[in-house]
Amino acid sequence: MWNPFRKKKKIKHNKYNFDFESFYKLFMYLQEENSYVETLVEGQHKVAEMIWYEIPNSYQDSETDLNVLKKNGFSNFYELLNKVHEKAEIGLINTEEWLKNDGQYNLMQFNFRTDPSEEEQSYFKSALHKFYVLFVIVGDGEEINAYRIFYKRGMDYSIAGLLDSTDIVDLNNPDSEIEPAIAELEKVLAAMSQETGVEINKGITDKYPNARVSREITLQDFKDVLDLANYWEIEDLEEKAQYLYEQNYRDKNELIAELEEKNEDWEYYDDGYFPLRFEIIHEDNYWYSDWKFDPEDIEGIIGSFLDESWNFNYPEETYSHDLFPYIQKALAERDLELMNMNTLGDSYGFFLVKKENVAPLLSLSAKMALGIEQLR
Repeated sequence: MWNPFRKKKKIKHNKYNFDFESFYKLFMYLQEENSYVETLVEGQHKVAEMIWYEIPNSYQDSETDLNVLKKNGFSNFYELLNKVHEKAEIGLINTEEWLKNDGQYNLMQFNFRTDPSEEEQSYFKSALHKFYVLFVIVGDGEEINAYRIFYKRGMDYSIAGLLDSTDIVDLNNPDSEIEPAIAELEKVLAAMSQETGVEINKGITDKYPNARVSREITLQDFKDVLDLANYWEIEDLEEKAQYLYEQNYRDKNELIAELEEKNEDWEYYDDGYFPLRFEIIHEDNYWYSDWKFDPEDIEGIIGSFLDESWNFNYPEETYSHDLFPYIQKALAERDLELMNMNTLGDSYGFFLVKKENVAPLLSLSAKMALGIEQLR
């Protein structure tokens, strides 16, 4: 009989679109096509990675990983895996049987980097996120039909990351503390789908249609980076972009040899970056500085960029990199930010950009190997 006072059941709406099929399809690609896949992801630092590991094969020759076993009192990697299983309430491995059969345990791992937290900024230029995916059997079946996922934030690449990771009970409705990382993981899955051609949940790929950043460097990329990295407008932007674009596709060793011949006082070498990256920023918007500098120095540098007198507030006895938070706070009031071209030494390559240009500039830098960094 219909009861008008009966409460309606609440429909649970998931925040995200993760599912077993999406993870497993990508994992099968790792097994059958390529055990390591990397791609550039919109808004993230460096590359995102998707990797297939076998335990113990992938770790047993690593002294660092063997020390993790010893430090934690494990006799073998299967005992470590059982510790992970306990966290997620997964049935334990029969270690004797697995040792006897030299069993290999499949692990799927995602690594990616985002902006660091305020605490991390003092030590790192980006935050490393690691997600570990285990495939399991739920119910009475004999085939894999579910997954468990674990999360660890930090710079340790050893198997200690898996051991110390946190079991995520509901990936589609995570705790607020880890939700930003979960959102980025969903974007990574979309990018990996686009990179590999593996079809996954449309709820993910439709949400991030442009998650993957193409590695092909175009003439437009050079036009964009010249525009974004220079506070003042460049008159010969088109011509300069064409020149840099052509140089980018030359043989790198040949280009470096030619540059060294032209500039006898300057040493060039293949450091992994685009050899002509320092030519992207106009000399009126670039300042090479020693790693030690006074507040007055930086006021003069930024004043020269702006072509006006400039100053900022800072605590007494504050110098060098400790000034960055106060510099950025003052510049933010004008929607500006001070950035750095990595010099690979004890120095800075300062330049000024509009705040709105920071994110796209960092994306282009990652794609084009320019070494552009934020200063925090």
